[in-house]
Amino acid sequence: MEQIDKMLYDNIEDAQKYQIFLKTMQSLNHFEKKHSYKSFIEDLIPVIGKIISNYSQNQKFSESELQEYIHKYQRLYHEYLKYQIWLIGTPKVCRIVRTLFDYTKVHLCGESTDNHITEDADYIYICSEIDEEVLKKIEDESTGKIVRYDILRDCGYQFSAETRYLDIKLRQKIENGAQGAVTGLSYVQRGINYDKLQRNIACLAAPSIDLYLDYHNFKWFYDEISVKKNGSVKYCILGMDFYRLWYDMSLSRKNQLRILSFYNRLKCIHHLFPAAELLLKSEEDSNICEEIMVKNYIDVDFELSCHPSLIQWQRTTKYMTTKETYAKDSEKVKKVFNKPYPITFKENTNILERYLKFLISHNIRTLIYIPPFPKIFNDFTPKDMKQTTYSVLTELQHKFHFDLLDLSTDTRFTDEHFADWSHLNVFGADLATDILNEHMDKIWGSL
Repeated sequence: MEQIDKMLYDNIEDAQKYQIFLKTMQSLNHFEKKHSYKSFIEDLIPVIGKIISNYSQNQKFSESELQEYIHKYQRLYHEYLKYQIWLIGTPKVCRIVRTLFDYTKVHLCGESTDNHITEDADYIYICSEIDEEVLKKIEDESTGKIVRYDILRDCGYQFSAETRYLDIKLRQKIENGAQGAVTGLSYVQRGINYDKLQRNIACLAAPSIDLYLDYHNFKWFYDEISVKKNGSVKYCILGMDFYRLWYDMSLSRKNQLRILSFYNRLKCIHHLFPAAELLLKSEEDSNICEEIMVKNYIDVDFELSCHPSLIQWQRTTKYMTTKETYAKDSEKVKKVFNKPYPITFKENTNILERYLKFLISHNIRTLIYIPPFPKIFNDFTPKDMKQTTYSVLTELQHKFHFDLLDLSTDTRFTDEHFADWSHLNVFGADLATDILNEHMDKIWGSL
């Protein structure tokens, strides 16, 4: 670029300018092999032809042609200085990911559905699920850094579109001064109508989440409201069920990757799980994405992929029990409760106590809420786990004086209020929300 600028100097003779011009043309050979620069080269060819023709005839440059050439060459060069990106994935996903880059910083080299790369790139974005052997082959053959956008995407919203939808609403509620939050599993995530829930209470609940993440999520929420916005957190609805004290998400093999989505917010993990290396990789890839993609890129991706405004999040289907479904679903319930982990129980009991101590010490009104469950779920809930849970809650209630609402066997809920063998449908969620609102008025006073 220093050389090409000399072509505009008055004290440089045209013959010397022409030599510089020829050298810049030689550098274009590098770009002619790159399909993604085809339009830039095609834009330069006509003006190159005019310059060569005029100089051959007159041994002089046209000032306007020279400026046009330099402008177009600089445009190509600045494109070359951008991050060079290659996409690998299905056409549908790549089409969405293409829209997420900040093109003031990015040049898109191309994309591939067959994992074949034809241009060098700084970053190779893996957009869709990929076989590990294929990924290893790409890593061996390419000099570009692999970005596992497929994993960021999966953790961002694909493991639970409802969670991303409610997370966006959570951020909106925080901006508007939310006064409380619900923590817990998908039973309370799907089982409450948060548009009808009074007292400006947001949702922190999510599928597969454990007590450790509940506790740290609420502490994060408290910090966002009370510390960063100088607001007031008044309420916590702490979702509970009869196996939570025996469950640790970080020790569940199928859920280990899901912890990445919480780590991005909380910057803490429970145990150093086997995917720790992937966690570090994910954080590095997130930093790259923050640099070269649009603001809130996962939210934009979610909107384009899921069209949340068109989706009914709370399901309207009604659970119908037949002999076949009863036999199949009873096995699922038994599997949920198959948690013979005494060490996890002891640890979770301590976490729950720390959680409650935090709530009470910060004058947060606390309601431990056990949501409704269908008959099949209650039929196969182990009596010893249920009784042990009650014993722990009773002991902690004497110590911390929280309120408890147990709707697990409430007869107002029938199979018609459930979408499946454990989750409420939209009708059940509305009824549970009405009961919650009425109970909160009773224990905390009417609004």
